[in-house]
Amino acid sequence: MTPKKALCIHSFATMGRSSTAVIAPALAAKGIQPVMLPTVVLSTHYGFTGPIAKQDMTSFCKDALEHYRHMDMSFDCVLSGFVSSKEQMDIIKDAYSMTEKGLKLCDPVMADHGKLYSSITDDLVEGFKELCRHADLITPNPTEALILLGREYDQLVFTKEEATEIVAALGEMYANVIITGTKFADGSVACTGYDKEKKEVFFIPLNYLPVSYPGTGDLFGGCLAAFILEGNNLRTACEKTARFIEKVVAYTYESGDETKFGVHIEPMLKYLID
Repeated sequence: MTPKKALCIHSFATMGRSSTAVIAPALAAKGIQPVMLPTVVLSTHYGFTGPIAKQDMTSFCKDALEHYRHMDMSFDCVLSGFVSSKEQMDIIKDAYSMTEKGLKLCDPVMADHGKLYSSITDDLVEGFKELCRHADLITPNPTEALILLGREYDQLVFTKEEATEIVAALGEMYANVIITGTKFADGSVACTGYDKEKKEVFFIPLNYLPVSYPGTGDLFGGCLAAFILEGNNLRTACEKTARFIEKVVAYTYESGDETKFGVHIEPMLKYLID
């Protein structure tokens, strides 16, 4: 049987486990062929210091997509993350036409911990709002969730009632939603989801560790897409993804490695393989 194909439109850092460097192996471990379309190539992700080498790949992305269309290529999933321009967002929307019945997953990479990333302009915020309206599933963190709703986004801790209202409002405005890493007033952490078809809010509790690794959101999105393509419903896919991320983070935390290198996905891929 021909493996399913996922078109991944995201950044690529040649050092550091983030974006496509973690998405591709996770998809491959689940038997899905990753087709990588980098929006930008970086010498490292932004968790490192120093003069990071950077190459914009907008022209390449346009040409590659045209080549795929010439081959009459279709995809079972289009997964997008970091973009640096409205033009790249247009490329993603164009790619959506190549997955007629597939999954369109958008990670609106804009902000975290109550602050916008330095590269995100007002135009890009509005662009992400539009892009999310074309997606089937969006995976913002809590800061990005508030931005997509047009609200003040400096809130870091939530009540269950607040989280329920936020994720339901997002779902009705955009698509199915998984808000990653919602912190609650009682000290717990969970993924907060909304199934638009069922009009259902759900919480997937997480075993929180006092550490933050770059790329875990990217890995989450790749695994979530893989489990959905495997045939799981949204809630089950989120549960399976959360348990795998917990396992990877715990393993990495115990290693004592520097956080900037990201999570140790390499020895953990065996847990994704059936």
